[in-house]
Amino acid sequence: PQMDPLVKSSLSERTLELTKKTSLFGNLNKIVQVTESLYPQTMEEIAHPLGYLLYETEVEMDAEEERLRIIDARDRVQVYADDQLIATQYQEEIGQDLFLNGKKKTITNLKLLIENMGRVNYGHKLLADTQRKGIRTGVCIDLHFKLHWKQYALDFSQLDRLDFSKEWQEGQPAFYQFAFHLDQVEDTFLDMTGFGKGIVLVNGHHIGRFWEVGPTTSLYVPHGFLKEGANSLIVFETEGRYQETLQLVQQPTFKEVKGENL
Repeated sequence: PQMDPLVKSSLSERTLELTKKTSLFGNLNKIVQVTESLYPQTMEEIAHPLGYLLYETEVEMDAEEERLRIIDARDRVQVYADDQLIATQYQEEIGQDLFLNGKKKTITNLKLLIENMGRVNYGHKLLADTQRKGIRTGVCIDLHFKLHWKQYALDFSQLDRLDFSKEWQEGQPAFYQFAFHLDQVEDTFLDMTGFGKGIVLVNGHHIGRFWEVGPTTSLYVPHGFLKEGANSLIVFETEGRYQETLQLVQQPTFKEVKGENL
């Protein structure tokens, strides 16, 4: 007779309540390593090859509308003018015209949050130039390359330094903390339904990335990352979409994805 399959036990389902939230932009001096340069540097040039890199500069408006182009960057860019999102571009779209609007002779703060979405680890592209991440050439305002940049390398090992008294801003990248207590530890799954895009850390352990496009909408949390007593879960989310609660569930969750070639 066939033996029954082994099934690992898991935590009973429970709801986690949001305890704190704060904006990324309000914490740049807390969890980043800052470098300054004449031209924007790649992730590799500043020894920060993984995750996210935020670029910042100041633009003096010579007209009420200035054309902006990001030249040769990888992989995903979110563009903020005075901390307001004006565009999100993927590698296929990077280089297309964007426009800054403001009063002539005023200063506009420009931030570019770039995500490294991964590299190939085999084949002829292993050492290709496309595997360098971040802004690889520059940023043009009108016809000229913009000079004088700050690079903020986000260091997720420093999240204990987050200042949750800093105001949360709607539509901006932000951190969300969920504190919870466990009497025993077992494996579980974290249902990220309702959140946009980002990463999750449990008790300081990076458990993975999530993206609402699916098809996977959950992350596996091994029992070794949990502990009896107080636990802390921090979500870094870049799209401004979040929920006041998170669900720990016993099975992975998925969404149906429809589209061409699916």
